[in-house]
Amino acid sequence: MIEGLYGIETMDARGVTEVLTGLTQHLQMTPIADILLFSPDAVSELHHGVGGFQAWAESGCSLYTWRESRLFTLDVYSCKAFEARYCLDVVERMLRPRELSWRLV
Repeated sequence: MIEGLYGIETMDARGVTEVLTGLTQHLQMTPIADILLFSPDAVSELHHGVGGFQAWAESGCSLYTWRESRLFTLDVYSCKAFEARYCLDVVERMLRPRELSWRLV
């Protein structure tokens, strides 16, 4: 699990797609479906942002963003072993976080 405050100018559906695609490639995972994008903007007074899920043969990952606070949460689940540093590399390069914390479970 990785959380932080993204430092890029804006986070939209394209950005979520790029991060999930970057993780898939960097971790050498096998996508088994198209990326699912979602946003509560039209139905929520509380949460505004965009999120996405990428299913892998090895499991999957979800990225959630909150526009007002610039917060993001990335959950990566995998039956395949990988280095946590690889996820952090993608996040740091693509989201340029101002704050970052992570936990390996």
